[in-house]
Amino acid sequence: MSDLIVSRPAIAARSKLRQHPAVQGAVVRLLAWARPGKGYEENFRKAMFDCIRPGDCVWDVGANIGLYSELFAKAVGPTGVVVSFEPSPDCVAAVEARRQDSSACASWQIVGGALSDEDGSAWLSVADGNTAPGNHLADGPGNAAIQVSKFRADSVVASGYPLPSVIKIDVEGFEGEVLDGMGDLLAHQSVRAICTEVHFAALNERGKQAEPARMARRLKNHDFALTWTDRSHFVARRRSV
Repeated sequence: MSDLIVSRPAIAARSKLRQHPAVQGAVVRLLAWARPGKGYEENFRKAMFDCIRPGDCVWDVGANIGLYSELFAKAVGPTGVVVSFEPSPDCVAAVEARRQDSSACASWQIVGGALSDEDGSAWLSVADGNTAPGNHLADGPGNAAIQVSKFRADSVVASGYPLPSVIKIDVEGFEGEVLDGMGDLLAHQSVRAICTEVHFAALNERGKQAEPARMARRLKNHDFALTWTDRSHFVARRRSV
């Protein structure tokens, strides 16, 4: 089965699908419904949603086209808040369309930018298409890069956005920079859980092989206990909550 998933036809089909967010979303939801619940994605998803309570504020960092954001909005209910962070303008438009069509009653806010370790501008690689889930920040301009905004999480809170209870991070190898931008936020008791996909291959390509261990140490130093749901996802829960 794994050979089929990484075969050239499968990769080509996924690349085409990523160019059509609405179709992609429908296919993803159908596959999620049809798959058995023992896959690693299901384990991570269950562990993440176990952390969410009605009325929570959930930050979706790396929202892409908003699949998880919509589920978060339904999970937190009418008294909750969801904040979607996404640097790609085309993805932001897709998230906005999803928000308008959603039946979720939660307050759902969208930030057009990437969370990182500093405020300013950045380059986003969109080599696989403007709405591809594999889009990521780049070291500089290129033929397939667009300029976007980036913010420290601490700056976002200082500007008036609500403190999160649960944070989901999926940023294609820039997880460490997101956490580095949470200088004050990590110490805030309102943050109960941080759920992260660690992109080991992307980190290795960036020469950051030690980044997963560094992230784990940083979270543990802020009173979080880490549970790896598989080899590329962890859920960090605050011990004192």
